[in-house]
Amino acid sequence: MNNKFRYFILSCIILFSSCAASDDRYFKDGGALIWIKGPFEDSVIKSTVKHTIENSSIIIAQVTWSPSDSSFFENTSWYFSLAKEHGKKFMIAIDWQNIDRSGTIGDWSFVNNETASLFKRDMLRLLHTYNPDFMNLGVEINYYALTSPEGFVAFAKVFREIKEELKHLKPDLKIGLSYQLELLYGHHIGWNETRTLAPLDNLIGDIDYLGISTYPNMVSAENQSDLLFSTKYLDSINNKYNLPIGISETAVSGMLFNDKQREMYVNAIFQKARDLNLKFVVWGSMVDASRDSIWSDKIGLLNKEGQPKKEFRIWQKENINFYK
Repeated sequence: MNNKFRYFILSCIILFSSCAASDDRYFKDGGALIWIKGPFEDSVIKSTVKHTIENSSIIIAQVTWSPSDSSFFENTSWYFSLAKEHGKKFMIAIDWQNIDRSGTIGDWSFVNNETASLFKRDMLRLLHTYNPDFMNLGVEINYYALTSPEGFVAFAKVFREIKEELKHLKPDLKIGLSYQLELLYGHHIGWNETRTLAPLDNLIGDIDYLGISTYPNMVSAENQSDLLFSTKYLDSINNKYNLPIGISETAVSGMLFNDKQREMYVNAIFQKARDLNLKFVVWGSMVDASRDSIWSDKIGLLNKEGQPKKEFRIWQKENINFYK
């Protein structure tokens, strides 16, 4: 073997090792969001927390924020305690939009300088107090790009500014955003087949990771017969963007889909995550709501009595295998 060839081989090894090490800076995590939409018996809450702790590598505090409500700070504390007590990674995800994504909570805008400054201050306060490993500064923000284009442009500016400040304080903090998959590609029911890839392109170079939320029942009516319709767009996202990507929310509602369909969906989503080397998979809720009013009341892996549903064991096995 001549010296030039040895040098070539050594260079390839160093390059490969460097890329592998770089990728290791990102996470391979799994778990479920905890939504306690009660009232519940204590036994149900204990079962929910127990199953989340036992089957999660990361605890996520997905909390709402608005300029007129400071409860987000206290709400984060409970999730932080769970993560700290059980040695789990910790993420704070900030949701500042209405549940129906019709606008911001309280009808404010990032265009307002006072509101933007308050948001920055509160994000810094969260970092100082809870020292999270990850922050998602906007849940499903592509809705906001449609309901308030001017506000979205202002948010993009705020995001870049606050990210720089947060990174200065904690360089290894990973800061990202989440986008709604069906809306990205114009297949979201009730949103006029509007595509929202441009709002993602606008910020793709500024985020450390991309979270994708996807729910099969949100697919436009003509495609709802295909439970896995949206999963092919995970391939499109993965091929288009070169950064760590994961599923920040997904679930399949027991109000709309039977046991077999839900089991199939769990298997399919984890197979897709493995095939695409996604970095995280987060289930939309560990437990059902106590009421049965809307589809999202029935997306839990446990029923409202705190007992595992048919798909729970599949999720448990696939989830732990995914992040271990």
